[in-house]
This record gives sequence, C-alpha cells and structure tokens, in this order.
Amino acid sequence: MAMKIGTEMPRFEGATVWFNGTTAVAEERAKGHPTLVHFWAVSCGICKENLPLVAEWRDKYRERGLRVIAVHMPRYEEDTDTEVVREAIARLGMSEPCAVDNEHNLRDAFQNENGYTPFYYLFDAKGRLAGAAAGEHGLNVIGPALERIFNGPYCRNCDLILAHEVLYCPDCGNPVSSIQTEVSKEGNGSKVTSALPGPLTGRSLDGKYELLELLGEGGMSAVYRARRTRIGDEVAIKILLPKFVQDNDAIERFRREARAAAMLRHANVVTIYDFGEGPDEEIPAYIAMELVEGESLRRLLNREGAFSARRALNLMCGICAGVGAAHRREIIHRDLKPDNVIILPEDEDREYETPKVVDFGIAKLRDIATAHQLTQTGTLVGTPYYMSPEQCMGNPLDARSDVYSLGAMLYEILTGAPPFTAETVTGIIAKHLYEEPAPLPQSLGFAPAIDNAIRKALAKNPADRQANATELGRELRAAL
Repeated sequence: MAMKIGTEMPRFEGATVWFNGTTAVAEERAKGHPTLVHFWAVSCGICKENLPLVAEWRDKYRERGLRVIAVHMPRYEEDTDTEVVREAIARLGMSEPCAVDNEHNLRDAFQNENGYTPFYYLFDAKGRLAGAAAGEHGLNVIGPALERIFNGPYCRNCDLILAHEVLYCPDCGNPVSSIQTEVSKEGNGSKVTSALPGPLTGRSLDGKYELLELLGEGGMSAVYRARRTRIGDEVAIKILLPKFVQDNDAIERFRREARAAAMLRHANVVTIYDFGEGPDEEIPAYIAMELVEGESLRRLLNREGAFSARRALNLMCGICAGVGAAHRREIIHRDLKPDNVIILPEDEDREYETPKVVDFGIAKLRDIATAHQLTQTGTLVGTPYYMSPEQCMGNPLDARSDVYSLGAMLYEILTGAPPFTAETVTGIIAKHLYEEPAPLPQSLGFAPAIDNAIRKALAKNPADRQANATELGRELRAAL
C-alpha cells in the first residue's frame, strides 16, 4: 500500500501475536489521538539505540494524547521466537502495545510506494500520516513533526488534537485552543490550562480594549473578543506569544509590517485597527482587528470537499481582490492557505459568500521567527502544500510567490486535494521544485481557461506566472 501524507493509518489485524495489549486495544488507544508507530527488531542495533528517545516521547506526551504502538518486524529466523521478543520487551522497558509481525502482514500494510518500510510513522489525531522516516537519523525527522502536532490547536469539546493550525474544529465547529499547555488530572478527567501564563479575560489593554472572552488559541497567538472602551463596539485582539517577539529587531520589523497592513482597507481583507506592545510578559504584543463572524475555508473544505467551479471561482476572485490590494501596496502575505481565509455566509446583507484574508500583519513575523526553515532533512516549519519553489528554497519573495500559493489553493478547492502530495515534507518540496501538477480531471468538466490559469500560477519560474493577484483574479473572472 502506498503511504502518502493524508492517508489513513492501516489496521493491525495481521499481527501474529500481541504483547502489552491486543489489536482492539491498540486501535482503540489510537482512535482520536496522534500515534507513533515504530518498527523494531531484536537484532536491529539502530532500533534499540533509538528506543530510549521513543520512550521519552511516550512518557512526555502521554498526558497530552500521544499513543505509541510498536511492531516487531523480524529480520532473521531467530527473531521470530516470540519468547525472545517477550524477554526483550521486558528488558527494554517497552510499555506500549507491541505487535509481533512474523508473517510480515503489518510490514506489507505499511510499505510505502517505493516498496520499503520506514522504522517510524507518525499519524495525526485523524489517523493521517504526518511523517515517516527510516535509518539511524529517522527520529531527527519525526521529532520536529511531533513538536508541530503538539504546538498546534486542540479542541476541548471533542478532546482532539487537530492536524492543522485552524481556528475552528472541523468536527464540532467550536473555536480551538492551543495544546502547548500543561495538563493536570482532576478526578477522572483532565484540565487543560492556557498557553498564556494566566487568564486574561477582564484585562484592559492600554485603557482602550477590554478583553471579554477567549475565542481561540493557536501556535502563534491567542485571540480574544474585546470591547473598545471609548466607542463600545467589539473587535478581535490577537495576542502574540512571547517566543515570536524575543528581540527588538523582530518587534521593530513587526511594527512596520503591522502599520503597512493597517493601511489596507478592502472588503476581502480583515482590517487591522491597531498594534501595541503589551504591558507585561503575559501580553508582549497585540493586534486589534476586525471581528469576523465566519468560518475558515479549511473547515469548509474539510466538511464539504471540492467546490463547484462557479463557487470556487467566485470565492477565489474575492480572495485575489483582497490580496491584490495588498500587492499594490507592496505587501506580501507569504502564508496564503485555506486556514487564513474566513468565509462569511450569505445572509440578508450579502447575496454571496464573502471571503476575507487574515494574518497579513503577522506573516513577516512568522518569517522572522522561522528564518531558517529547512534546518534538516525532512523538516520544514510552515505549510508546505502552498509554498512557492522560491519560498521552499529560502529565496527572496515578491507578489508572484503569493500567486503560486493562490494557484495551489484553487487547485485544492476544485479537486479536493493540493496539487502536490508526498509521504514526506521534503518529497512535497521536491515536487514544487521539479514536477508539474496534474491537469484538472477532464471528468469534472472545467473550462480549459481555468486549467490554464492555474497552471500559469503554478509555474516554477516566477517570471512565467501572473504578475500579481489582481492579474490572476482578472483571468479567473474571464473564465466564469
């Protein structure tokens, strides 16, 4: 079976025998939780050398939802002796369920498209592959992927760790919270405390904003509903986490970027009203912005799948209009993706769905905080599905990088999947750099002009793309 990012975790029904559990126990433990599956063998020195780190992760993240499942994959005939395996499990202190795979049924189920089985597979809370690696340094790849999961959003209502940095849970629709938290037992349940040092509801910022309630938390910030004390209307306050404002240069660059973004006034961009440096370590910096009552494009795609051509183009034309307005002011977003677009539904005041692009003000800060994105093989900070080739390589960016991201987004909106997928992040990057996207399926009946506009936006060479989002939007409107 080909294992790709986005595929579901295979079942464990083919195990020869289980220690520390059963097939049912392992699958029930993994349901709704991030899960690390590691293959090992009594005779494999590398596997045994890496077991202490696996055990460290198992114990460190257990209370925050991580589940670990071991699979013993024999290399030699003597490895098939289950008593030898049992003794090794006890000697090595392996407390996780361990499947013995003497018939290689699980190995075959987990094999990737190249016909080999990595030692380590990390699945997110939805059972989708988040990372896979083999070899002596395989855990160097899995470690950052694990940290990204546990620095992401958490739905208290569903008790789920979500796979993407989203504003709302795709299952229940409730605002999500950061799981970069401390967890403590309370009776038969658990208490999740905020990533910020204390409750901020009721606090006043600069005498101008009263924080009313927490709307959600993510890996970079917490968002509160707030009241402007002098006017009385409500706004959203995005409070940045301290790790993104660690030095004066970062603060100054962010201040300039926030000022530039605050100059944007467009129906398809969430308006930034104000930027301030907070009074203490709990609130190091904040942005006051328009309060938008809608849901993310990511959530819509997760719930509804691919859109019709007319709906997709109407939304994308609005997105391009907002991003184009930024491009005319020489503001580059750098992180365009479905998570950063909020969709306002039709109502008595709006004849059609209206998209609003968010996070222009913090895109540069993210670049500052993660300037060296490709730090080691297989790791990347950010969302690789929508990154332009020049962004993947760490080169300077202009409006045409955003155009590439918009093309990747439209491809996914129309087909239900990004233009490039692979079983590793580096595999996705390689495809951005060297492969052409598959044409839109003819069975979907899209006009050739749509396919042409997307392929032009996804050109490897920035010079071959539309010059900016306005030009892309113009081509898409002509295809309606």
